[in-house]
Amino acid sequence: MKLFLKLTVGTLATGWFFLLWCMQMILASDIPVTISFDEMQGFLQTFAITTILALVYIRFVDDTKLHYFLLFPILLWGMNTIQDLEYNYHPYDTLISCVSLIGCLLIFLYSLLKQRRKLN
Repeated sequence: MKLFLKLTVGTLATGWFFLLWCMQMILASDIPVTISFDEMQGFLQTFAITTILALVYIRFVDDTKLHYFLLFPILLWGMNTIQDLEYNYHPYDTLISCVSLIGCLLIFLYSLLKQRRKLN
C-alpha cells in the first residue's frame, strides 16, 4: 500500500510540474512575448511553494524516489531554458524558465542524495 501511495504522489508531482510548464508556455505564447510583472510574480510564487512542498515531502518520507518521476519535467524545463537563453524572447520568460529548471534540479538532486545516503 505504501508503494502505491508513493507512486501516486510521484505521478501527481510529475503532472503538477507538467501543468506548471504548460502554464509558463501559455504565458509566453504571445508573439511578441509580453509577460507582465504580476504574471511572473504569481508564477514564481506558485513554483516556489511547490518546490518547498516537494522538498519537505522528500525530507519526511523515506525512499520517495521522486527523482525518477522528475526526469520528464526536467527535460521540458531544460529545453525551454536553453531556447529562452538562446533567443532572448523576454526577460521575465527567461527568468521563469531558469528558476523553474533550478527548482526542479534541486528537488531531483535532494531526492537522489537522500536515496544514496540511505543506501550507505
